Amino acid sequence: HHHNAPPLTKQLHAALEASAEGKAYDKYALFAQSVKEKPITCLRDLLDIKSDRKPISIDEVEPASEILKTFCSGAMSLGALSREAHETIAIAMNRIGGKSNSGEGGEDPLRFEPITDVDEEGKSPSFPHLSGLRNGDLASSAVKQVASGRFGVTAGYLANGQQLEIKMAQGA
Repeated sequence: HHHNAPPLTKQLHAALEASAEGKAYDKYALFAQSVKEKPITCLRDLLDIKSDRKPISIDEVEPASEILKTFCSGAMSLGALSREAHETIAIAMNRIGGKSNSGEGGEDPLRFEPITDVDEEGKSPSFPHLSGLRNGDLASSAVKQVASGRFGVTAGYLANGQQLEIKMAQGA
């Protein structure tokens, strides 16, 4: 048994799909119950956290828009992920205000500018392999990874990063 077993993933996907229709609660409740009932697979499953502190007022909690800015996706090189997956992750992270990581190898310069040719069906001639696009979407990863001797690292690539991640050493 894996911590994120396929049946759990399918239940989570069903809840996310139902959220678009405003019917996510029941699907998410099923997912949450399944998580509680799953076999123990990691140390966290053995924890039973109890606190004698009063809950924090919702007024003291950061708004979701600020919390989302702290989200970062893992670095995964183009090639390790398909072009579609790489660009979809970047667009999603840009939409929520988070940061995606390019991984090694650079990015297509087409990704550095907002997408402006999206039709009413969410398709773009510039990115014909993607669906659900919106005009203004950005497929550029915020974090640009650089490793010694790697292809794809150009001045334009570096200039279009909000943050650079430099690998100092790595082994095969």
